[in-house]
Amino acid sequence: MTTEQQIQENLLQAWMEMSVFIRGNRILTGLSFNEVMVCGMLYRQPSDTPLTATELGERTNLLKSQINHILTGMERRNLIERTRSTADKRVVYVQLSEEGRRTYAQEHAGVMAILAAVHEEFGSEKAKELTAMLKKATSIVNNYMDPNATSKEK
Repeated sequence: MTTEQQIQENLLQAWMEMSVFIRGNRILTGLSFNEVMVCGMLYRQPSDTPLTATELGERTNLLKSQINHILTGMERRNLIERTRSTADKRVVYVQLSEEGRRTYAQEHAGVMAILAAVHEEFGSEKAKELTAMLKKATSIVNNYMDPNATSKEK
């Protein structure tokens, strides 16, 4: 095995270890991973520009059937509110309810506590470098999987 292949094997092993750890340790307690993704997007969205289910699906890279299933479950638990457009009755906007904001804030605080420990262990400069490397790795994987994709970071 060449040095480059060994580096790639080590990268794969580290990636798998992190993935297994995250999945196995239920970092998220009240929401699924996909629900956290949806909540995060809705939480950061200005209230005067609500998102549609289609936009959420595009941003999360989930199928329409998946996003509808997630939104239906979230609506049953009073985490989101759906509002039909007055201009076009076919368009339905999705926003976080107060319960959704509260639930997301709790999940966010838990994840931020973990990231604070990583930041403290690495220090600010290495944490910034890690962030930049993760963003770059995401861009590389995105471009590899979809060469026609546009990316902010190339």
